[in-house]
Amino acid sequence: MSWKDFFDRLGMNGTQWQWRIMRWQRRWEEWKAGWGSGRRPEGARRFKFCESCGAMLEPADTKCLRCGARAPRWLAWRIKRVAGLVLPSWCPVSTLILLANIVNFAVVAALYGLRAVLSPTVPVLMDMGALVPPQALHGEWWQVITYGYLHIGLLHIGFNMFALSQVGPVLEERIGGARFFVLYTLALAGGAAADLLMRGRVFIVVAGASGALFGLIGFGMAQGHFAGGAGGRMQRDFFLRWALYGFLFGFLIGADNIAHMGGFIPGAALGFVVEKERRLRGRLTPVWRVFAWLLFAATAAAFGALVLSK
Repeated sequence: MSWKDFFDRLGMNGTQWQWRIMRWQRRWEEWKAGWGSGRRPEGARRFKFCESCGAMLEPADTKCLRCGARAPRWLAWRIKRVAGLVLPSWCPVSTLILLANIVNFAVVAALYGLRAVLSPTVPVLMDMGALVPPQALHGEWWQVITYGYLHIGLLHIGFNMFALSQVGPVLEERIGGARFFVLYTLALAGGAAADLLMRGRVFIVVAGASGALFGLIGFGMAQGHFAGGAGGRMQRDFFLRWALYGFLFGFLIGADNIAHMGGFIPGAALGFVVEKERRLRGRLTPVWRVFAWLLFAATAAAFGALVLSK
C-alpha cells in the first residue's frame, strides 16, 4: 500500500507521513527484537535529538557535541515529539490554538456534563460564548471571538481540528507565527462580521472555527496566485479545490457558508498583502508582532468579558 498516495488524496503531505510511518515500523521491529532477546532495546533508552544537526543526545546534555548548538531541554523536546504525532511539524501558534479549542471543549464537559458535549443545547452554547447576532450587536461584543473556540459536538470539533492540524502548521512555517495569528484571528472575526451584517436581527446560534479555517484556505490560494510560478500555481489550485469542496459541503449539510465567506475574504486579502511584502525581507515583522500581541490581548479580554458576564 502506498501511504504517500493515500495521504496525498486526503490533502496532506504524503511524503512526510510515509517517512513517519516507516520510522514507526522500524522502531517497532527494533523493540520486538530487543525484548525477544531478553535485553532492553536501544529505543527504550531516554534520549533527545539536536534540532540543528539531528545528533542523538543524552537527556542532561545542554550542548550538542557534534555541531555545538544549544540542546533543547528534555521536557520541551518531549512535548514537541508528542505534538509531532498530530501536527506535521512543531509550530507553536497552531499548537496553542488547537489546544485552546480542546480546553474549551473540556470546560463545556466539566461544567455541563458529557451529554452537553455530544449534543449541546442552545442555552449551553449561549452561556459558553456562541455568536448570537442580536446579542452581539447589543453589547456582547466578545462573541465575535469566543464563538470560534466553541464547537457543537465531537464530530464538529474533530473535523475542524483535523483541518487546522494539517493546514495551520504548513502556513505558519511559511509566514511565521505572528502573521499566522493575525490571519487566523482576523478571519475568525471576519466570519462573525459577515453573520452580523447579513443576519443582524435573526436569532441564530453560531459556533466553530470554520470561518478561520476558510480564511487559511483563502490565504493559501491568494498567496500562491500572486507568488506565481509552477509552485505558486500548484498551491493556488490545491487551496482552490479545498475552497470548492468546503463551500459545496457546507451547502449540502446546511452549514454557515456566510461565515465561511466572511473568513475567506480577509484571508485572501492578507494572502495578497503578505506575498507583496515578502520583498521587504522581514522588515515589517516587528509590526506584525505588535499587531499579533494586540489581537492576543483582545482574545484574552473577550474570554475575560465572557466569564464576567456570567
